[in-house]
Amino acid sequence: MIPASHRAVLIRSAKGICAADGLPPNVGRATRVHALIEAFGLCDKVRIVEAAAATDAELTEFHSEEYIECLLHPEATSNVSDSDSDDDDDQLKRFGLLYDCPVFEGMEEHVRMAAGGTLAAAACLIDGSTRVAMHWEGGRHHGQRSRAAGFCYINDAVLGILKLQARFGKVLYVDLDLHHGDGVQDAFVYSNRVTTLSIHHYDRGFYPNTGGAADEGKGHGVGHSINATLRRGASDAVFRRVFDSVASAAVEAFEPGAVVVQCGCDGLAGDPHKIFNLTGQAFVDAVQVVLAWRLPTLLLGGGGYNNANVARCWTRLTAVAAGEQDISASKDIPEHAYLNDYAPTFDMAIDATLAGDDNTDGSVEAGISAVIAAIKS
Repeated sequence: MIPASHRAVLIRSAKGICAADGLPPNVGRATRVHALIEAFGLCDKVRIVEAAAATDAELTEFHSEEYIECLLHPEATSNVSDSDSDDDDDQLKRFGLLYDCPVFEGMEEHVRMAAGGTLAAAACLIDGSTRVAMHWEGGRHHGQRSRAAGFCYINDAVLGILKLQARFGKVLYVDLDLHHGDGVQDAFVYSNRVTTLSIHHYDRGFYPNTGGAADEGKGHGVGHSINATLRRGASDAVFRRVFDSVASAAVEAFEPGAVVVQCGCDGLAGDPHKIFNLTGQAFVDAVQVVLAWRLPTLLLGGGGYNNANVARCWTRLTAVAAGEQDISASKDIPEHAYLNDYAPTFDMAIDATLAGDDNTDGSVEAGISAVIAAIKS
């Protein structure tokens, strides 16, 4: 039995869950994720850590003071003498707080708890009390230094990486989300101490319109921005083939001291995006590969807009990270408050659809070869 003090850490608190539930595109998701984790008895297999809300000083380790002022202290930046709202709208637009990232009730709590949870998870890795820490309310990978983007008001992944660097030196960031992890790549594009590896869909007009194979970093960071792109309909087999090839090459080449994995689930079959055709097994297999490296590992959440399927996936990842046996896709969902969300099958399966796969053997092999060549160059 693993001593309780050395078990995998799960960042979890009522305040953090409530703050995450308020994010407009993910309403109620965090509650369902943690309810399913608890229903499977996994809270007894991990060490629960309650995170504190991040302070302004912690947020500005990456984000600009101007942005944080506008985001969290709008009263200090608004023009109270001007009755016309145009100036305020211009400021919100400047900081990305319109359109896909509008101001919403509970925004400050969401920002502070998302960042605070990831920082707390990183601290547990730094103090050596665990080798694996999970924060499923984190993984907001699109956020820029001075701008919200793609439903991401904060980039907790960058904040976590910066904290880990102080103890572990080089950090490998792995992004499994359907969308390119542009905010994290941009933050470290000139760095040779952080390598970003993103496996995602890339097509003309597909958000965020970055992350092509030619994006390899800049200056000292050339070769440290790794992008493996997949076409529509990517299956578990295709995803595993690409991940196994490029991830192993990356860790061998860069020899990181720690790993951060963004486990965004919007590539799952059943997600409203309907781009990839993955099941939970693709994510389990990828995380098991990472855990086998036996490096300090921070697991984060991310995208995913089918709440039940996200809960299924991250519950399985919680079990694996805790050193427990993987939960079979055929396993029945335990009785709990949100059981009806899993109708009609009431099991852990996320079934692939009959959608075609545009990825061919040739395109996959060419992509793998190009990425490995860039890594070794």
